[in-house]
Amino acid sequence: MSPTATQRKPATRKKKKAASAGWLTWWPLVLGIAVTPLTVRAAGVMALAGPDALRMLYPWVQLVQTHLLGFPAEIASTLSQGMMYLQFPLYGLLMALILRAKGLVPALLVTAIAHFGAVGIAVALAHL
Repeated sequence: MSPTATQRKPATRKKKKAASAGWLTWWPLVLGIAVTPLTVRAAGVMALAGPDALRMLYPWVQLVQTHLLGFPAEIASTLSQGMMYLQFPLYGLLMALILRAKGLVPALLVTAIAHFGAVGIAVALAHL
């Protein structure tokens, strides 16, 4: 065997291992899609506890519905319904993309900052 043939085998193994590991980093998106029906059901229960509980679960829905953005009522209602079903898959997509580039801890931090930043803005807007 020539030295170039032995050098190529580990490189192809690394590429195959990296490709399979690349698919594994999409688990947050799958998880976000899987938990969406559960969170929609939880929102129905949390709505009974008042707007603060719902604001913690779905801050983006509250942000879309705010009058400061100037959406007409029909459009705001449609967008808020869409955000109920898109929020957690979008969090999963954001987390998966950062996970592929930076790792688990930065992915968790950025996703938590996105969620709780939106919660903070929604709470601030609710008290205006």
